[in-house]
Amino acid sequence: MIRFLVFLIAVWLVYYLIRNRIKGGAEKRTSRTYRYRKEKKPDHEVVSTQVKEIAYVYYSASKDGNTCDVCKALDGRHLLPGHKTLHNIKPPHTACKNPKGCRCTLVYVTRDEEGSKEIEYLLKRHGGVCDKQTIERGLA
Repeated sequence: MIRFLVFLIAVWLVYYLIRNRIKGGAEKRTSRTYRYRKEKKPDHEVVSTQVKEIAYVYYSASKDGNTCDVCKALDGRHLLPGHKTLHNIKPPHTACKNPKGCRCTLVYVTRDEEGSKEIEYLLKRHGGVCDKQTIERGLA
């Protein structure tokens, strides 16, 4: 009988400790949430940043001995930011044959940079994709 009482007290003690630990964890989570809401900055202190709009994207290859033919062909391409081709050629692409991997980059040009509006207009006239020679002829 005494063993049964000792066992019952031990089970109750374990249950009590687990219940309080769960309840205490929930209280800690709610107090952290309350503290976060309390420390949140008012709306008038939020700094407003202006996002620059992208006029076009320029594909730039490495142009060394390890540059593959695919990257050389794409080098100098100008694309509109929403063009479907841009999603297919985003570097590093899998078609690159460079043993060190694709090292090409996309250069994003914003509308406030010099000459970007003219190039953007040329791209819109030519369907969203132009090579370097077309851009140079259009600006001349």
